[in-house]
Amino acid sequence: MRRALAGAAGAVALSLTLSACGPFGGDSEPKIAANVEGTEITAAQVNELYDIFANTDTGAEDLAGADGVKVDPKQIRATALSYRIKIAFIEYLAQREGAVIPADDSKDQLYDELAQIGSLKVSGYQGQDLKVAARIEAMSKAIAAKLLPNPTVSREELQQAYDERKDIVGKSFRATTDIAFMDGPESAAALKKALDKGTDFTKATDDLGDATLAAQTVDINPITPIQADLIEVVRKLDTGKTADPIRYDVGDVPVYAVLHQQKREDLPALTLEQAKPELTKIVAEHKQFLIFDDWLKKQYLTARITVNKYYGKWNPSFQAVV
Repeated sequence: MRRALAGAAGAVALSLTLSACGPFGGDSEPKIAANVEGTEITAAQVNELYDIFANTDTGAEDLAGADGVKVDPKQIRATALSYRIKIAFIEYLAQREGAVIPADDSKDQLYDELAQIGSLKVSGYQGQDLKVAARIEAMSKAIAAKLLPNPTVSREELQQAYDERKDIVGKSFRATTDIAFMDGPESAAALKKALDKGTDFTKATDDLGDATLAAQTVDINPITPIQADLIEVVRKLDTGKTADPIRYDVGDVPVYAVLHQQKREDLPALTLEQAKPELTKIVAEHKQFLIFDDWLKKQYLTARITVNKYYGKWNPSFQAVV
């Protein structure tokens, strides 16, 4: 399945497993691909994801066998259907357990912007993919909180969490950093030159037009979910300075990251007592996740899910359409 689909499924922090019952239907493409606890998933919904994958450079190459291994379109559709089933089942469980998260359109622009960055854009991500992943994660956490409302956290568990998370409790920093992804070494060098002269970040990136693939200002600390080498650059970059461009190969597409430090504050190491609120939350959520993960697997085993045999069949071991 397209990397975007795999990525959207992987962005769900509480891993969502798949399961199902027996197949139905004929050999030609059906109108209904699957039924999840009364919710129908149409062939059109499956084909929508297939087309997105096929229209990416990576997808087109995989389907054409550019690397000597030709991907079977049936496999792509099976993975797309598995993804749709996963979303529908979590929506069903959240409704049943009273853990539905209200629709929130306030971050739509943010999701659209994130989908234009680096590997997300190349892989065919859309803002809607990120919105769905965030919603599924939120509902999963809400269900987990209902299953284990008030996890107890012992002093020993806090100490273990403290010892295992030196990235959080050790010497730290917080920074506000401008990051731009450029289309080549020339445009990256031009942006660095402009920033070194004191040009405003927004103006400098706008002046370079389409050569600027994405640009934003973000708050960064040692546990921000971005590439580790970017965090290390930010850790050492003084306020007002611009780092040399960093090349990334996204598939076969090179992009160049340019970082400009608006401000950085270095922080001392935390004691166990200082870190206790955050560590307590981390340990409690981990306990909830373990309970939720086991519970979710059991829910799939008794779920009323049917799949049209046109797409394959459910494998109980892999809990996916195969």
